[in-house]
Amino acid sequence: MNRQAHVPPERRALLSSGLLALLTAVLLTACTQGGEQGNRGLTLPPPELEDGVLRIGSDIPYPPFESYATGSDTLTGIDVDLAQALGEELGVEVEFVDIDADARIPALEAGQVDVIISAMTITEARRQRIDFIPYFKGGTGILVPGGNPTGIQVDTHLCLHTVAVQQATLQLDQLKALNTDLCAGEVNIRIKTFAQQDQALAELRAGGADAVVADYAAALNDVRLSDGSLEVIDFQILPVTYGIGVRKGSGELKEALTGALATLMKDGRYENILYSWGARAGIWKEVLS
Repeated sequence: MNRQAHVPPERRALLSSGLLALLTAVLLTACTQGGEQGNRGLTLPPPELEDGVLRIGSDIPYPPFESYATGSDTLTGIDVDLAQALGEELGVEVEFVDIDADARIPALEAGQVDVIISAMTITEARRQRIDFIPYFKGGTGILVPGGNPTGIQVDTHLCLHTVAVQQATLQLDQLKALNTDLCAGEVNIRIKTFAQQDQALAELRAGGADAVVADYAAALNDVRLSDGSLEVIDFQILPVTYGIGVRKGSGELKEALTGALATLMKDGRYENILYSWGARAGIWKEVLS
């Protein structure tokens, strides 16, 4: 015959409180572990990441930073690999949105994307509109036909020449600056602008331009793919810094991305990505914290 144990009322209250505390602790631990698995420890992810997706605005194609692999719709490049690594570190998926260069910042400001990762140069004018996380160092390269028939060796040699360039880029600003200074007046550079880098290259190959200016890493990649029909001169115009663009007011997202990038830099993943694309010269030396 089973007999029910008698527990005094005050003892029952203590037991109930203890069980409640234990259950609460177990639930908190489970939630924390789940948060770590889903967002790598971000128990309270930034608002932009609450749906588990980081939407990235990028001007595609712009190899070697972002472009489609030959014969497929698979994105590849420095920015793509870096974004994937950041997504893994934050525990979110990444989604690239193709946006023309001059529409990237307006799209970010309008909330159409969460960030810009698109070989974007950090400039003071852009800083007035968005925030940046620096991640790459690079200058401007000057592309010319193989054999360099016009003998261009430095930026001042562009005076009187026709130069093709992608619109809404630092390189266009650099050409305009030359035209107000060293190439002013009768020796102006004749500037042709195009929506995409590959259109500028097509103009060069067709003989409609004497040179193309582009990010140095992009210029080197164009030479690599040209089978000797193009070359980049041994000179870089004003090395600058590229940054991940973040909307002003997105401090939590900026902090999370900065921490994730610092981790990639410290554990070697960042450097491996740049080495794999032959862009070791662009490695950002400062480990962020």
